[in-house]
Amino acid sequence: MLRVSSLKGRLRLTVGVLIVTICLLVTVFISLFGKVMKEREIHAALQEAIDLQRLFIDKWKTERLADMIYLAESPAARSGHIRDMGNQFRTFQKTHAEFDSISFANADGKLVLTMTEPFDVDVRDRDYFQAARDGKTFVTDAMTGRVSGKPVLAFTAPVYDANGLFAGVVIGTVQLSSLDAIVNEFRFGENGETFLLNKDGYRITRLKGEPDVPRTGEPYTTDIYRRAVTGERDGKAYRNFNGEFVVGAYAWSSDRRWLLVGETRTQDVYKPYYRLLAALVAVSALILLLAYSAAMLFTRKISALLGHLLDGTKRIRAGQYGYRIDPSVTESAPTELKELSDNFNIMSDKLERTVRLLEESAVVDHLTEVYNRRFLMNEGAKIEEAAARAGKPSCILLIDVDYFKQINDTYGHLVGDRVLKHAAALLVACVRNSDVAARYGGEEFVVLATGCGLSQGRELAERIRTWVLNSPYRDEEREIAITVSIGVAESNPRRTYGTNTLEDMIERADKALYRAKHRGRNRVECDDSAT
Repeated sequence: MLRVSSLKGRLRLTVGVLIVTICLLVTVFISLFGKVMKEREIHAALQEAIDLQRLFIDKWKTERLADMIYLAESPAARSGHIRDMGNQFRTFQKTHAEFDSISFANADGKLVLTMTEPFDVDVRDRDYFQAARDGKTFVTDAMTGRVSGKPVLAFTAPVYDANGLFAGVVIGTVQLSSLDAIVNEFRFGENGETFLLNKDGYRITRLKGEPDVPRTGEPYTTDIYRRAVTGERDGKAYRNFNGEFVVGAYAWSSDRRWLLVGETRTQDVYKPYYRLLAALVAVSALILLLAYSAAMLFTRKISALLGHLLDGTKRIRAGQYGYRIDPSVTESAPTELKELSDNFNIMSDKLERTVRLLEESAVVDHLTEVYNRRFLMNEGAKIEEAAARAGKPSCILLIDVDYFKQINDTYGHLVGDRVLKHAAALLVACVRNSDVAARYGGEEFVVLATGCGLSQGRELAERIRTWVLNSPYRDEEREIAITVSIGVAESNPRRTYGTNTLEDMIERADKALYRAKHRGRNRVECDDSAT
């Protein structure tokens, strides 16, 4: 070996020896630590996927409950006119096809309005009716629909008449196939499964490809359920309901009534690990036999892959997040290089998702989940300018929660935050999808309504004020009445005075809000600069 005097020969010999040494070291390292590292990696990735899916499911359930609250707080429901309620229910169901049926039971627990159930049904003994009497929304466990015969969930919300007295409950049923589709959309690995359990361990959703049978039977009391009940986080493998060894992760829903479980078989987890070991052994044996030629081929492939990685980093640096290396480039490369390319693609995907989440969080207020002031001042100005170019007026509503400091001082800042979230939810429910609702700061909110004149803006403000007045914040311990003061200002493209900018509208609305607060609060005042 020492007699090799040429640079080319020494380089080839050195590369060959290094490759053999590295392959042996990598093989030993993976044999000793790879299995443990793989378990941790799979469990962490599975937990991340489950946490993300739990957010989607919580959002789906919240939206369905919001639909029922919308119907329960509608004028038809509060007035108790069955015909008007029926018309509204049918119209609502046409645009919300996920609901299988919508019904209304009066304060005595009798179904007086239904599209599928018989009218002689008494629901006084149902959990959701008891919850409605207590002023709470409710989501039932899986049950079998009387007419469809298919598993359904019921979403309910209490109805109060004009005097604030309990008048009944709105009941909307959703077939579990809708929830199945959401849950089964997320799959981890080739044979991974995700499913929902209720708090007692009974299955709510079915596995992908499983027949749509009633969700009853034995509770799913495996290790993952016991870990979830005790709050234990353990990445060790266990036997699932079918007796197979799996790696699993879990996440409770926000109300801790549903448990989301994700599992993937250990044989699928370790399959890439065993393949990697086999490939390493094969590559090492080949290099031992053909060290010279294999070393040169390997160095060329490293150079080619490094070129693709360098090109990928430049593209990401230029803003092309999510750029991927074509798998065909590494088809004939050693396993380590394939894994390096795959890891680059995984990190690129994660970077793209992270950037997207950061962009979203930059424009959404984290507490109330409405747009923040930055979005309002940037995008709201563009929206107002577009409306002005189209010859349409716009209105700004500046909304202030009355006596909010007293709420914080009396009940604490945590309750104050919940009151703000409650007020924001009421605000979003009142405005159109085309309107921009944003948190302006503290207890102040702003609504930008395009195609809306001053008189329409006043009507919208009165509707918001009335709705907030009639919708106090409630929890298990207290009920807090809320009122708002609102200042309204208009930006009309036909006006010849003023700047008509978004800042100008907010300034005039702020002056109107000041008058509303000065004149006793819980009122609407409009900008009078035009007069």
